[in-house]
Amino acid sequence: MNTKGLAKHYGTLSAVERLSLMTAAAARGDEVEGARLTAAAPRVTWRVPHTFGRALSLLAVSSQHRMERLELAALFFRASAAADTARGRDAERLRDAARLYAYLLVAHAAGWARFCESEAIDPTAVEAAAAGADTLEHAEDEAKIVAFAEEEARAHLRRLRDDAEAATADSVANELRAAFRFLLARWM
Repeated sequence: MNTKGLAKHYGTLSAVERLSLMTAAAARGDEVEGARLTAAAPRVTWRVPHTFGRALSLLAVSSQHRMERLELAALFFRASAAADTARGRDAERLRDAARLYAYLLVAHAAGWARFCESEAIDPTAVEAAAAGADTLEHAEDEAKIVAFAEEEARAHLRRLRDDAEAATADSVANELRAAFRFLLARWM
């Protein structure tokens, strides 16, 4: 695509065309082109409640985190099922993988709860409204039974890679807080 020729026409793009080009630029990793498209977009003014930026930031952070937790649940279930059918050393490695995914799932759930507490948000209210609640509840209940303890997770990861660090509830909460603050700053 010849973006220089297209740049002359940025002002005439419709919202549909602009968004299509912006997502294509993002997929290519072309931040410069994405920034040009954004800068050339006409501005609109909206009147929204003062909670809008906070709610939108929470939606983005909670959606991303929920997808990560659902992925951990899937990996936990997959490793557990594979361990049940494997034998010998393979079964042992798969059980360890399941226990690590279980630990990470539990840590992410606890991190979410800590983040919500710090923002005065009821985590169960956000959880109940989103898809996958039953899957996460089932996975987290099973994970609590078999998960590595924090030190076991660290030791297991060190055996795999010297520089590996296990996420903790606090580190997850801190990451969520940082992402939330970053997004919130864009709306304030």
